[in-house]
Amino acid sequence: MIFAFRDLAFAWPGGPEVFTGVDLTLGPGDRLAILGGNGSGKTTLGRCLGGRLEGRGTVTCDGRDWRTLGRAERVAAVQCVAQRPHLQLSGRAFTVREEIAFGPENLGLPPAAIADRVDEAMALLDLAALAHRDCRRLSGGETQRVVLAGALAMRPGLLILDEPMTDLDAETRDRLAGHLGALSARMAVVVLDIGCFDWMAGLIGRFRILDAGSLGAPLTGEELRTAPLPPAILLPDAGPAP
Repeated sequence: MIFAFRDLAFAWPGGPEVFTGVDLTLGPGDRLAILGGNGSGKTTLGRCLGGRLEGRGTVTCDGRDWRTLGRAERVAAVQCVAQRPHLQLSGRAFTVREEIAFGPENLGLPPAAIADRVDEAMALLDLAALAHRDCRRLSGGETQRVVLAGALAMRPGLLILDEPMTDLDAETRDRLAGHLGALSARMAVVVLDIGCFDWMAGLIGRFRILDAGSLGAPLTGEELRTAPLPPAILLPDAGPAP
């Protein structure tokens, strides 16, 4: 799938524009991090990219106007994992396996196809041992993996991750980073975060800075280290650039 965003802008009712003039093209294999400080609007931008908010501008998926797509087509095309994954649990599934199956079931897929998608997502995120656990009794890192598995079971063309490592300890963060590195090249991945971190090495190919309502030009990891950046953007203290 190819997603094109042209001259995208958004403002809350009665408020100033959060961002304007955003142009992006995302396709299979793209790995982009949009960096911005707290309050920069990156979460709002992510929700617009994911079709959760509608701003001004043009959004197309494989050349089709996003507004003409049905709900099932939209959720099959784009999946978002927010900063607080426990809030994304369906509340209608008791076990991890049932939770991951919830999305594909709502697409009306045959049982065998649902089972294949769930098995694939659970294997990718190493969740087999948790298959029959109660979703309400998982740790933060386990919940993050379950919600991500549910998103992957939809086999989206675009996956948006908003600060995916928030509140995770170092071991869980590194483990999740390994899982993200193994994601299918058939999908585009956008990470929203407050800075560039070591776990992004080998995963992210391009970086763009959201600041003062504008999305900067693409930067490589090396360029990110030498470019003038807003003080709110964090960079690793040491080690090679991603």
